[in-house]
Amino acid sequence: MRGILLCFMFMSGLYFKGYSQNVVTGKVVDATDKKSLQNATVMLLKTQDSTLVDYGRADLGGKFQLKRPESGSYLVIVSYPKYADFYETVTGGTTSSNLGELGLTSVAHLIEEVVVKRRAAITIKGDTTEYDASQFKMEANAKVEDLFKALPGITVDASGKITAQGKTVKKVLVDGEEFFGNDPTLVTRNLRSDMVDKVQVYEKKSDRTERTGVDDGVREQTINVKLKDGAKNGFFGKALAGGGTDKYYMGQLMFNKFKGPQKISVYGLLGNNGTTTMNWEDAQKFGVEVDASFEGGVMKVNDPFSGEGVTGIPRVINTGVNFTDRWKGDRYRLNLNYKYGKIAADGEENTIMSGIINSETTKKVDTDNDQHRVNLRLETKIDSLNEILITGSASRKKLWSNTITNSKNYADTVTKNYSEEDIDNKVNTYDFDVLYTKKFLKKGRVFSLNAVGSKSETVGTGTLFSELSKEPGGKLPTTDQFKNTKQDLNKVEGRVTYTEPLTSELNLSVAYGIVSVKNASLLESLNKGTSGKYDVLDPKYSSSYDFNRLSNNYDVSVAYQGEKWEANLTNTFNDDRLKQINNYDNRSLNRNFFTYNPRLTTTYKFSVAKALRLSYSGQNQLPSLNQIQPIMNNSDQLNIYNGNEDLNPAFTNTFEGFYHSFNLLSNQFRYLGGTVTLTKDPITQNITTNNGVNYYRWDNMNGKQDFSASMYGGYHFRLNKSLMLENSVSLVLGVNRNNNFFNSEANLVKSQNYTLSYEIKRETKTGLNFVTKLSPQYRQMTSNLSPERDNSGFVFGVSGGIEYFLSSSFKIYTNYDYSYEAPTDAFDQKLERFLVHPGVSKKFFKNESLMLDFTINDVFNQNLGYSRTQSNSVFTQRRFDTIRRYYMLKLSWDFNKMFVK
Repeated sequence: MRGILLCFMFMSGLYFKGYSQNVVTGKVVDATDKKSLQNATVMLLKTQDSTLVDYGRADLGGKFQLKRPESGSYLVIVSYPKYADFYETVTGGTTSSNLGELGLTSVAHLIEEVVVKRRAAITIKGDTTEYDASQFKMEANAKVEDLFKALPGITVDASGKITAQGKTVKKVLVDGEEFFGNDPTLVTRNLRSDMVDKVQVYEKKSDRTERTGVDDGVREQTINVKLKDGAKNGFFGKALAGGGTDKYYMGQLMFNKFKGPQKISVYGLLGNNGTTTMNWEDAQKFGVEVDASFEGGVMKVNDPFSGEGVTGIPRVINTGVNFTDRWKGDRYRLNLNYKYGKIAADGEENTIMSGIINSETTKKVDTDNDQHRVNLRLETKIDSLNEILITGSASRKKLWSNTITNSKNYADTVTKNYSEEDIDNKVNTYDFDVLYTKKFLKKGRVFSLNAVGSKSETVGTGTLFSELSKEPGGKLPTTDQFKNTKQDLNKVEGRVTYTEPLTSELNLSVAYGIVSVKNASLLESLNKGTSGKYDVLDPKYSSSYDFNRLSNNYDVSVAYQGEKWEANLTNTFNDDRLKQINNYDNRSLNRNFFTYNPRLTTTYKFSVAKALRLSYSGQNQLPSLNQIQPIMNNSDQLNIYNGNEDLNPAFTNTFEGFYHSFNLLSNQFRYLGGTVTLTKDPITQNITTNNGVNYYRWDNMNGKQDFSASMYGGYHFRLNKSLMLENSVSLVLGVNRNNNFFNSEANLVKSQNYTLSYEIKRETKTGLNFVTKLSPQYRQMTSNLSPERDNSGFVFGVSGGIEYFLSSSFKIYTNYDYSYEAPTDAFDQKLERFLVHPGVSKKFFKNESLMLDFTINDVFNQNLGYSRTQSNSVFTQRRFDTIRRYYMLKLSWDFNKMFVK
């Protein structure tokens, strides 16, 4: 803990250093009545090239203060809504300077045209940072992602993840509207940078908060890409084809047609080299999951793109079409998109578990799954006071898998299991959300009605052949079954909310909601009868349950919003009534819970670019369907999972804090945050071993408390302006204390991890560019029941890329990734790999629209798939087949035709 405290003090020291210097001061007023214009935007630019030197906002009295450089010529620009911009020339000096009153003229009183010089590259408008795209030089046919990389305060990693002002970007909008749903990369890698007029960065509140005024605490860092008027009429796109050794291939086609507010986009991606969908974020966006299995009597879908790597080589098809339009003076806004995704893969994986459980498993997995999905968003403004927002989606999935498993449990005896399982499931889901909002003439008074519904249907069949044996002792009875599974989940929710302004800064909201959830789950396990057909029901491994929940929710919220400080306190009372029915014996179980769930969120804004947010939430965690149902499942006869009808809610206290500051001038941002979570009477899986079989049962750890704490911080700044070097350092610390039982003995699991990352990069469009990230990490995990199985160890990673422009159209490059995990007491072998992916690319034609690219994937052929994880004193090491060395030649063509009105 002393080390954590010292690290915290070190990171905190980065934020609170100050200095003094000469300043330029003044007061912004109305030129006619001399009324102070508070919150006016004031910027100081270099006269020579309009580079932003300093910026700020006028206070309540219209006064402002800017840093005064020691030399040079500068321009002070003052902006205020519905007023003409004001310009004043100043010079550098060694003393402070007062410009006095700066009078702005209302647009309504202007009789002469205001001549505006070159636009500023960056402008602050309230809580929004706006970049003028024309001020940033980009190479021909660059995409929006390339533009983001050139904007101060915005970073984009190799997977397309965007960070803006220290926060991860969750949404990328186009002209304020969604583009293919919540899929940022389809914007950043599809739209051309020369189509962009402005880029706006801000924190977006939820639709419900924006319309009702009741703050639910949801914030999403958002980027809005505003297109040029000339880029809204025409078509553009990209076509790519690539072929490689060992039968690797890829292809892409993207076509976009814009006509005013109407946007039509189509894309298609296919390949088997991991470039179409490889990580979990991509798998989510295309809505494709694989590796379905039964667990606890309910179909469970596992995502192999969850960071542990893909088993084998995925063969992928992704397609989609998006339609967006506005009409009748923006009274109606429609966004409609359709997506289809398909993944097929086969491969082998090996898993070793060490700790209180010791086992080894080898699987051969073959999957073939696809999904269709439709999303709808319709906004209707009935009049100036009444609005309706409708969102909905529907999907249809087909999930097939074949898994051959050989596993061993090592205990007093060695227990083996061989199994072959086939699963074929069809999953249909539907959901809708209708929000009606009525505003009144009194500002802040709002009434809303919200209706939400969802339905999920899973129907499937499967076969299971399993042989269990012991050493010594020989084989046990063989399992040979056919399985039918069916699950229906229906949820309907209604909510009414009323908000009344008590003062200009204080609002009171009351809300009532009712939620009905009906879940029917059926699992039939059929053995072979005398006829040789699967027609004999196995009652031990069959079940039919109805699990229903009726909840009445009561909310009382108080919200304060001032100039610098805002706070929201929400008190939620839930009356939950649970009923479970066993349809096989007509037994029923009723459980009622009345819980209180408070939430407090407060934010203090020191300035436009500096804020502190603190929050607390208390949450009762009700047991889930899988946790409460006492179902026996024999899909894995070495690991049996049981439910528990007597579970009670666990209560979790969560405390969070986050501070960030951002300096546009030097491209610096700092952030420091932390989370502490305390869970009383946690619901956890307790483990019992018997005759080489592990039994998992959900239980409350009554009288115990789980604890977790994390702290994270980072500092990004420009290292050298002339060399265009940027760098950043970040630190993540984590501590966990979790309780469970193993063979009726209390077990306390302690874990800690320390991760330090440093990144340095140079990104230009000429000469040498590079990015390198170093990430040393140390992990500790101990258990009082197995102290000899300590999995503490050192982990180290280096990743990045280098590119060199021989000319504006010809470059050579390489990407690399080195990772190392030291041997531990649990696993005595080190894991190490060094992946290098070099390439060379050449652009052709005057507009450089045609590009030829030659790449080598994993030039040293070291891409061994592996991962190590830890949970409940169990250390898991997984190795799996994945994509290795190949050579590929790619040809791509960017095309566009724009029509300016």
